[in-house]
Order: sequence, then C-alpha cells, then structure tokens
Amino acid sequence: MSSRRLRPIAAMAGFAACVFVAGCGGPYDASVSGTVTLDGVAVPRGTVSYHPTAPGPAAYARIEEDGSYSVRTGREEGLPSGEYLVTVISSEPPAVSQSAAGGPPPPGRPITPLWYRTTETSGLRFTVQPGHNEINLELTTQPPAGWNPGRRR
Repeated sequence: MSSRRLRPIAAMAGFAACVFVAGCGGPYDASVSGTVTLDGVAVPRGTVSYHPTAPGPAAYARIEEDGSYSVRTGREEGLPSGEYLVTVISSEPPAVSQSAAGGPPPPGRPITPLWYRTTETSGLRFTVQPGHNEINLELTTQPPAGWNPGRRR
C-alpha cells in the first residue's frame, strides 16, 4: 500500500484514539451524588431536586433504598456547575393500590418534614463545582426557625 492510501486510515485511527481517551462524557461539567438521612437514618425512597438559582435546567435524583442518590438532568447524568436550592420529598408507600374510585392510590404518609419540599423553606443551598461533588443531605425533624406549617406556599 502506498503512503497516500494509509493517510486516511491513520487519520481515522488517530481520531478514534482521541475519542477513546476523552471518553463519552455528557453535556454537563459537574456531577453530584450522596446520601439522604433524616436524624441520622437513611431515607429509603423519594426524590431529591436541585433547582438552579440562575437560569438553567433543574436536576433530579431518585433516592435508593440505602439513602443514596445520583443527580441527572433530563436523561443525562450530571448537571451544570453553579448555585442550587435543594428540595427533598419522601413518603411511605401508599396503603392501598388504588383509590376507592379505581384511580391512582393516594400518597403515603410523608417521611421527610414538609419544609424540605419547597426551595423557600428547605434551607438547603449548595454550590456545585465542576467535576464530582459528594453532597450528603443530613435532614432533621427539628423545624427551622420561623417555620409555620399553616403558611405553606
């Protein structure tokens, strides 16, 4: 084979090597994982939401049985770096499999206190740096100062 014919092959091999070395990273520059606990006990189910303080997409994570979570934005792993307000919602499984009218079941009893459900009252604010971030959410049943359950938004 002549060197002219080998050039395209060498170029393709070089490109493939660059892609292999760079990896298959997603579109976001940061990732977040951690554990959710309530008074020191792992929260076994629920959702963690990261709401950006600047314009941008919210990111979500399902809480696993051991309390662990890993954030995704849409279908992609990770999220943009920046400031976030965080909410946590966790409830017991429903007591029945469907409503009396045959519809979806009513929600189960809340596990996490109600103040963790909104960005205005959760008190959870974090700066997500580029790269991997481990953020453990250590929740308590002690209400925040000024909490008024009748004033929910």
